[in-house]
Amino acid sequence: MKNLSNTEKIELIKNYLNEKTIILELSLINYENNNLYISLKKTEDKNYKLYWFNLDNIIDGNIEKYASSQYILKEDFKPIIEYLSECEDSSVCQDQSLGDDFKVCFKVYLKTKVDECVDISFRKYLSFEYRHLMKVIVFILRNMSKKYEELFFEIFAQITKTEERYEYKEEFTFDLFKGNIDKLFDYQICERGKDYYEKSKVKFLEKVDDNRYFAVVEGHEKYLVIIKYIKKKKIMQVYCSCPCEFYCKHMYAVILAIRNNKFNKLYRVVYRDPDDSLLNRIIHFKWFYCVGLNEDNIEIIDEYGEFETFPIIDDNNNVLWKVLEDSKDNKLSNGIKEIIKNIRNNNDR
Repeated sequence: MKNLSNTEKIELIKNYLNEKTIILELSLINYENNNLYISLKKTEDKNYKLYWFNLDNIIDGNIEKYASSQYILKEDFKPIIEYLSECEDSSVCQDQSLGDDFKVCFKVYLKTKVDECVDISFRKYLSFEYRHLMKVIVFILRNMSKKYEELFFEIFAQITKTEERYEYKEEFTFDLFKGNIDKLFDYQICERGKDYYEKSKVKFLEKVDDNRYFAVVEGHEKYLVIIKYIKKKKIMQVYCSCPCEFYCKHMYAVILAIRNNKFNKLYRVVYRDPDDSLLNRIIHFKWFYCVGLNEDNIEIIDEYGEFETFPIIDDNNNVLWKVLEDSKDNKLSNGIKEIIKNIRNNNDR
């Protein structure tokens, strides 16, 4: 079979799903090096099924083997339908200046107050004009694999004002795995970086998507290091939350850890507000990277790359944090349970 274009692949998918049953489509073409097609359709039992496809994986017409899916109960999606039906600003907005090689297209075949459907496209960020649609898109993406959650920060960056969340150093050409890193760093930085690596100062290291590595390095305090690397083009950018203006020892240690496959995934946690309704929890669901416990508190990385500590339970004994992803030995979950037990025992005395 000849090489298929993304448009042709999407047509094959829609035929496989039965286009008449589709009520929502979201496609991301060359978006942070992702080519995705996402679709929500009704099922025979009047519930819903969410499908997503990595278009880069599709090489033939056997679409079924490329499908990932999630079953969604009608009562879970009903609040979104009701919300959308009350939206007054849903006019069609298709940016005709966009090429087929880079854009986001979002279609919902449900009635709003003013339209029969929603049909918008944009290049990078969802604009303020369509921020009401954020709730719908969040619901869809939150039901997908966690590997795609980093896309939230990109799509909603303009609304959440996080476009410049991480100030990377200037982009440069470099082979992350084979390049001579000693040429990038001063001699003293190389020596200190090697020392940090050898003393296991790189506490966490994880490849969070196709192009980015997140790491936490323990120095005088904890620092967040991000390596952004496009392998095909060998283009790299680096970020560290330490105050250094130059390429620092923390970056050097992380590059060595990547090359030596010293990975240790960050925890993921979500804040649970006991006063929130179910709909609010769905819409405002927000997870954080977590580096563990600090005395009786949980320590997270906030949206600005800063480390913050928060109580695990409130004054009413409500548990405020839920662990989404833990280590194999459930170290974080067990630690939280022990803290909760001790606090409640002390309160009962």
